[in-house]
Amino acid sequence: MTPYEIFLKTSNLLSYILVLVVNSYLEVVKKGPSNDEGNDFKGNSTHDAPFTHILPATYTFGIWGLIYALLGGFVIYQWFEPADTAAISGIKFYLILANLGNIAWLFIWRFEYYILDCFVSACMLLVLIFSYINLEFYPPKNLYDHFFIHYPFTIYPAWLVVATTLNFWVAFKAIDTIFFSTIVVAVIGIIGVSFVDYHKRKDVLFAGTLAWSLIGIAIRQYESIPILIAASVSSGLIIGGILRVSVNRIIAWYRLRTQSASVNNLERTDERSPLLPQ
Repeated sequence: MTPYEIFLKTSNLLSYILVLVVNSYLEVVKKGPSNDEGNDFKGNSTHDAPFTHILPATYTFGIWGLIYALLGGFVIYQWFEPADTAAISGIKFYLILANLGNIAWLFIWRFEYYILDCFVSACMLLVLIFSYINLEFYPPKNLYDHFFIHYPFTIYPAWLVVATTLNFWVAFKAIDTIFFSTIVVAVIGIIGVSFVDYHKRKDVLFAGTLAWSLIGIAIRQYESIPILIAASVSSGLIIGGILRVSVNRIIAWYRLRTQSASVNNLERTDERSPLLPQ
């Protein structure tokens, strides 16, 4: 392992730990003191966001726990040899940038600088999209690669598509209308359908993360009929695409298994045939 690889992996680990420490600290002191004007400090994540027409149900934000758990798996798995190529050449320094951006995002959100937060979350999304694209050149070789390399860097950018959009809706109240909210919900749905139907990998995980968010929006915004319809239809189309892709993959796996069994039976028959009477 080269000094650069050691430095990169150590930085990944330390920046991840720092995110957890900052997140935990801000959660503990969520109810900070009020200043003289009576403005209370806010919490530590977008689930504490002021109400907007695209704010999803609170349970939706539980996906952060999954993201942090998978990233925890990555910062451990990266030290093992099978992960070397994908971690060094695929993820590169993108996780470090995303973690530093996450820390900045948490503090900026806490002090309600929402417009600046939009810039930070957009940069985080861009960085994670780069990592997502890079990993296409490093397909998973085993189950660990799936869970600890590809899954976290698929779910994370997909979730940030929604979180970043929510940031903009909080920062710019002029666009927080039923009309524009319905449009952006439909756009998120189109992105999800595109990933499951037209992406070369048929990425059901990316699309599924968007569907999770859209269902949360439908539940929270049930009183806004246009948004409810857009979120429900969009999530339904994505889930339908995921089921279709999953069924096709099962059928393809079954056919491959059947063909492999047929070839093995044929080879065994050929091996016995010289012993049969002519």
